[in-house]
Amino acid sequence: MAEFLTNSKLVLNGIVIQPTEIEVYYYHAGEFEDKSVHQNNLQQNNARHFYIHRYGVKETDSIKGGNRAGIDFVLSEEANKYYTYLIRSAIINDQLIVGPHNVLVAIQEASHLDYTEIEKTTVQIVENKIPGVVLFSERINLGKNAGEFRNFKLRAVLCDDSFIEHKYLAKERMITDYILNRNMSKEQAIEFARQKLGYIPKIVNQQ
Repeated sequence: MAEFLTNSKLVLNGIVIQPTEIEVYYYHAGEFEDKSVHQNNLQQNNARHFYIHRYGVKETDSIKGGNRAGIDFVLSEEANKYYTYLIRSAIINDQLIVGPHNVLVAIQEASHLDYTEIEKTTVQIVENKIPGVVLFSERINLGKNAGEFRNFKLRAVLCDDSFIEHKYLAKERMITDYILNRNMSKEQAIEFARQKLGYIPKIVNQQ
């Protein structure tokens, strides 16, 4: 996840998509059975394509309605391995878009493609070095099927120079987790928190 966020950008039909917040969804029977994964056919053996969320497991099933639809970037190169990154937030043509459904709508509008065309178009992965650390947390708004995987830190957020302006969920907790796991001095922790949050969390002052 960190490698993807700090070294890659996506290009679809001429538009540039720089993911800044992603969640991993992976299911492989007998190895990693995270049942929060849709297990739609488009999530397996379909690398470098987008998958738009559906109600069922077939490509022909209906796309979710309203703001329930999101968009995943598919990494799976094998049948029966469902492996995607949900793009929760991204910079699209130099504008930050926050929220999975908002990202989907922005991609559709900027690309001038309908949903079927978006899914059938191969996405280019272009090297793009982005300065910044990557923060992790549990995924957001998981359904009841996640089970033990609910607590896995499979959500990643790029903490770049403009992180303070972004309206990401769980910002303070991600920052404090990062600080506590890096054995920073109190002075370093205070400065990092001030730069990224604009204030100093209580737990940082107490460390």
